Amino acid sequence: MDVITALRSSRMGLARWCAVALCVLCNTIDGLDLMLMSYALPHLPPGFATGTQKGLLISFGFLGMGLGATLLAPLADRIGRKRMVMCGLLLSVLALAATALSPSVEWMLIARLLAGAGAGTLTPVALTLGDEFSSAERRGLCVGLVAIGFAIGSTIGGLIGLFIITTFGGAWQALFWGGALISAAVLVLASALPESPAYLVIRETTEARRRLGNVVSRLGLAGVDLAERPLAEPVATDAKVGVLSKSFRGRTLLLWLGYSTAAAAWYFTTSWTPQLVSTVSGSAERGTLMGTVLSMGSLGGGFVFVLLSTRVSSTAVVWACTGVGAVAAGGFALTITGGGAVVAAAAIGVTMQAALSAYVASCARLYPTVIRTRAQGALMGVSRVGTILVPVVVGAVMAALSAQTMYWMAAAVVLVSAVAGFTLWSRTRAIAEAPAGAGHPVREHV
Repeated sequence: MDVITALRSSRMGLARWCAVALCVLCNTIDGLDLMLMSYALPHLPPGFATGTQKGLLISFGFLGMGLGATLLAPLADRIGRKRMVMCGLLLSVLALAATALSPSVEWMLIARLLAGAGAGTLTPVALTLGDEFSSAERRGLCVGLVAIGFAIGSTIGGLIGLFIITTFGGAWQALFWGGALISAAVLVLASALPESPAYLVIRETTEARRRLGNVVSRLGLAGVDLAERPLAEPVATDAKVGVLSKSFRGRTLLLWLGYSTAAAAWYFTTSWTPQLVSTVSGSAERGTLMGTVLSMGSLGGGFVFVLLSTRVSSTAVVWACTGVGAVAAGGFALTITGGGAVVAAAAIGVTMQAALSAYVASCARLYPTVIRTRAQGALMGVSRVGTILVPVVVGAVMAALSAQTMYWMAAAVVLVSAVAGFTLWSRTRAIAEAPAGAGHPVREHV
């Protein structure tokens, strides 16, 4: 049989699960980077950065993520998935170290831009690899596990933040040195990552075929004929085929709208909750606690999606979780200084991480190999528009709007995502719920 059919139809052995685990580790860098910055904000020395500049520090990270996702990650379709993973990790290590060495806010802004570019490169490529190493039966599960990497990274960032705040009196530089060391460790481990067989198939060169033989052997795929063309998915590259071509435009726009609004609300919550709760309650420790609860909730949300993905389609998870997430955000606005805020924060973390994981899993399922990294990169890149603008706006209006008002606005944005997710589910059910091995349908049901 051909390579793609072998990948999708055979059971996943230890080598393939290890490859997926490495993809999970690579995706931790995005969540780690975000939480390190959000925990550092309340502990920057007086006069280092104004409220507006703190917003820019977050936004520059998101801007870098958008640039990495849209400009760098798509290069994985040309030069290889693994090569782009290694480049993204190396950039993250250097940029996190540069952030720790920042003598001024201007230096830190540049470092944040580069760190974001590294993380933005890693996420779509890791998600694509997770899909391309999986069997048809475990496709949603593998992408969901990779998506959990963000929650794992944010949880690690939160634990590092708590440790440094309690042990070193809030020495913010140590946050980023710790992040650089973790990224360096992931870089070393990722050197063992095999190249994607699906990528090597579409290259159709002598060198690619030689490498494909090595990867097939390494992954334990039996009965493979390297000369046989895949039937399950298109191989030929057509420059005119893109995520906004007629066949894919509808699903692409719905994915962009739904994921962008959910991501904007989620990144606002994770980035600003430690600062906003600290301001409202007068306690930096309470702000740190709420940030940690969000992180732990998001970790649980990743596992919730993994469990749901074996029973229902990822597009169904999207609208169900965003609907509940909107209610949880409203609950947090009502109880921000009370005990109920802890429960609401945990609910936000669970539902929003599950929804975001479901969105990226849907993206992997709804596009063929030849444009899959482009689709993931575009999804991540477009979503950064909102995440870039939101921190700047929040930093500018902190004195004019209450924290409660901001969380009510976040709840309304999540509700928009729920509507977009429901529409996507209703239009693409035939694709998202197609049985394993059915190939790749192109047109969604209208």
